[in-house]
Amino acid sequence: MTQPLLRIENLAISIDRPDGARQPIVTDISLTLEAGETLGIVGESGSGKSLLALAVMGLLPPVARPTGRILLEGRDLLAMDDETLCSVRGRRVGLIFQEPLTALNPAMTVGDQIAEGMVIQDGLSWRAARREAITLLDRVRMPEAARLSRSYPHALSGGQRQRVGIAIALAMKPALMIADEPTTALDVTVQAEVLDILDDLTRDAGMALILVSHDLGVIARMCARTLVLYAGRRLEEGLTRDVLTMPLNPYTRGLLRAVPRRQPQDGRLQTIPGTVPSFAALPPGCVFSDRCPERIDACHAAEPRWTYPVPGRGVRCIRAPGEAMP
Repeated sequence: MTQPLLRIENLAISIDRPDGARQPIVTDISLTLEAGETLGIVGESGSGKSLLALAVMGLLPPVARPTGRILLEGRDLLAMDDETLCSVRGRRVGLIFQEPLTALNPAMTVGDQIAEGMVIQDGLSWRAARREAITLLDRVRMPEAARLSRSYPHALSGGQRQRVGIAIALAMKPALMIADEPTTALDVTVQAEVLDILDDLTRDAGMALILVSHDLGVIARMCARTLVLYAGRRLEEGLTRDVLTMPLNPYTRGLLRAVPRRQPQDGRLQTIPGTVPSFAALPPGCVFSDRCPERIDACHAAEPRWTYPVPGRGVRCIRAPGEAMP
């Protein structure tokens, strides 16, 4: 049996607090991703989506303390030193950032930023790497690629900068691409173009894709499987079609009800009451219990365990099918 491209086992991430204590943020994350597979990670802001993506990239801030294992092609990323991690980033895992303007170097042309990794990692000359950078810009459908490769980030539109970010992530031909809300800052038309580019590139290159988003429409379009996060916990996982049409967790059902519609019932948009709680002030028991419309007294007794009520579906809820309530 071949090993998956990515396997995360019992990942937990805590943050050092000023008083010396550690604050748990992400808890009990386990998942697998096969080569060429697409996984969407959804949840409200503050659910831990981006922190999970940074953990896979080995880019957690110094105050973060991860435990568990993140196995990429059988190698534990959490056990690697910085030098080894640098050889993995870009070459085996690429990252597309949410806001390309802050991710790009304002003092370098975008062509040189794409070429830099190929010069450092592959040993190409700058001349050869710049030619390859123009080819990559063509692949991401950048108009006038040769001319714009000599431009600086501030001179490009938001959609053009995001194309540059995709080209940088693609330059080293990674086996896994992580896209952290890549369309959030773009208008609807440019969003569709960027998603088309990602879809074509991952399919043609056979890359696996982890797409972090709060937009269920984007996830439905792009991803075969979906993981739902809330307050640093996984609440549901399964095939995207199943998760979006037959959700097992009340939080997932709440997210689906909150999707804007052309003719909302009673003329009002549906919402999930309240906000994602602070990690330092989580409610007792289920972390969603203070906002859940289906809560019962037993929801406050203890945090539900992660279960598999049917093959291929995971859920954390005592009221899910097959779960015995205390």
